[in-house]
Amino acid sequence: ELPQAVKDKFSPMNSNTYVNHDYHQAYHHYLKIITTDIEGIKTFRGRQIKAYQIIFSSQQALYEEDKVPEAKFIYDLAPIAVNYKKQGRHWYDYITSLMAIIGGTFTVVGMMESGINAAVAKRRRR
Repeated sequence: ELPQAVKDKFSPMNSNTYVNHDYHQAYHHYLKIITTDIEGIKTFRGRQIKAYQIIFSSQQALYEEDKVPEAKFIYDLAPIAVNYKKQGRHWYDYITSLMAIIGGTFTVVGMMESGINAAVAKRRRR
């Protein structure tokens, strides 16, 4: 199951309304299209689903009085692709992470103890 934030990027302009309140204005929409592969979800023919996410921005443009306003949709195909894959962790990944935390804590405490001992020894020599 995809997160809702990802699902919303497949149709981001749905139910948006762009209204001009004055003459000689129009909206320009800039859409970046990103190829998206979703592993684990297949079509009825067994192929992997290829979808397209859309990241958009819009701005209102002002036109001179002798120009006809027009809504513009400017598409830009992204040179990268996004791949979603649901992957679980093995039990030994948790143990490895726990050992890394314990080892890091041991190392930091050892460094602090060494520094304190060196400072105390230097102070005693005076």
